[in-house]
Amino acid sequence: MMKSIKSGFTLIELILVIAVIAIIAVIAIGKFADVSKDSSRKANVANIKNITRTINTEIARIDGDTQKGMFAYAEALIDVDGQSAPAGTEGTYVWAPASGWYDGAGGTIPGIYCGIKLTAVVENAAGVTTGSVSGIPEAHESNVGLDAFASKLGMYHLTAKEVDALRDAGVSIVSYHNYSNAQAKNLGWNSSVWYTQYGLHSTGGGPGHRPDLSACYPVVLTNGMAVAVLDPSKCESVYRDLGLDYASTYNVDGLDASNPETYFAKGICKRLVVVGLGRDCEANTRFFENMPRCMTLDKKHYRNYLLVFQMGNGQGNGGFSVKFVGVLDPAGNTAKQAQYNADWAS
Repeated sequence: MMKSIKSGFTLIELILVIAVIAIIAVIAIGKFADVSKDSSRKANVANIKNITRTINTEIARIDGDTQKGMFAYAEALIDVDGQSAPAGTEGTYVWAPASGWYDGAGGTIPGIYCGIKLTAVVENAAGVTTGSVSGIPEAHESNVGLDAFASKLGMYHLTAKEVDALRDAGVSIVSYHNYSNAQAKNLGWNSSVWYTQYGLHSTGGGPGHRPDLSACYPVVLTNGMAVAVLDPSKCESVYRDLGLDYASTYNVDGLDASNPETYFAKGICKRLVVVGLGRDCEANTRFFENMPRCMTLDKKHYRNYLLVFQMGNGQGNGGFSVKFVGVLDPAGNTAKQAQYNADWAS
């Protein structure tokens, strides 16, 4: 009888096989990551176009009275401390200081939403403590809000006529972002003017350390309240990509890049108000089955798409009219710029 011979892998062969599999896995993971990023960029372009097309279609379809509430609860992209809405002299601006909208160390500079600045106790929606003051540096690092695009936005304090025009265009209630604490529990909401005078309830929630889940506070717009506006000295390409007038600045006396109001006064362009298509925005809940999110950014950034409205110049019978003109992604890209980024991404 012949003796059977047992065959199998030697240790060296097994090590070689594992090494080859590991190399293939690394290559495959890298390729998958590239495909995923490419898919996110393409989806971003499609989202911008789809939101723009959908909203324009709905505006054309409905009458003025119905339109008045279609953008209610859009996010104002403005920080609020939970005790008073940002307000100032009507028709005036606050542009980002050299150090940015906040100093990153518990600063109190109000402005464009940049994430949590200061918190004594971090609590979740149920009031359960989930962190403490020791978490502030981590909160700053993990919640950067609008990031670089914040430097291209300013705060503008609305006049009474502009508030009326925004209401007619569908923007009547906006949700401000909480900058001082991580959750509404700490802000004395029941004693706030929004609850006592307007009977409004806080929305949003969660621990607040994600820009897209920070507590938001709905506010009825009144004269003097702040909204986010594009800085025309830094956003010429945005105007042109949206098909809006932007005159040549060559040899125009009196223009001052540090005072963008001069661009409006000289007729270079018109003021553009920017709000976020947040999860409570009427346009989002009415027109989209799933909330459009920009997946090219990670969760530490604000990821809701931005709606752009062009303000009138205050002259003539229709000078204070407001109209929807387009959509930007959270990084401030138009569909054209997002398409360029997708085509030329490395």
